[in-house]
Amino acid sequence: MPSKRDLLERNTPYDGPNWSEFQWDRILAFVGGVVITVLYLWVNPSQHVPDWTAAALGSVPVGFLFYGFSSQSWQTCAKIATGTAIGMSLGTYF
Repeated sequence: MPSKRDLLERNTPYDGPNWSEFQWDRILAFVGGVVITVLYLWVNPSQHVPDWTAAALGSVPVGFLFYGFSSQSWQTCAKIATGTAIGMSLGTYF
C-alpha cells in the first residue's frame, strides 16, 4: 500500500528559504546603521561634544548604511566613511 507522500507526488519539495544564501553581514549592517542613526538623532551629540566631533560621528551610520546597500567590500565602505568623517570634521572646524 502506498504512503500518503507517494500519493501526493511532490516533485520539488519546498523546505522554505535557504537561510545560508542571505548576506547577513549586509543585513545587520543596514539594521545597525538605522539603529545608530536613531541614537545619533536622539542623543544629539552637538550638545555634548564640539561641533567638528559631532559632524565626524555622523558619518558612522552612513558607512553602515552604505555597506548594507552597496556591493562594495567592508574595507572600501570603511575608507569612504573615514574620508567623509575627516572631510566633515575639517569643514566644520575651519
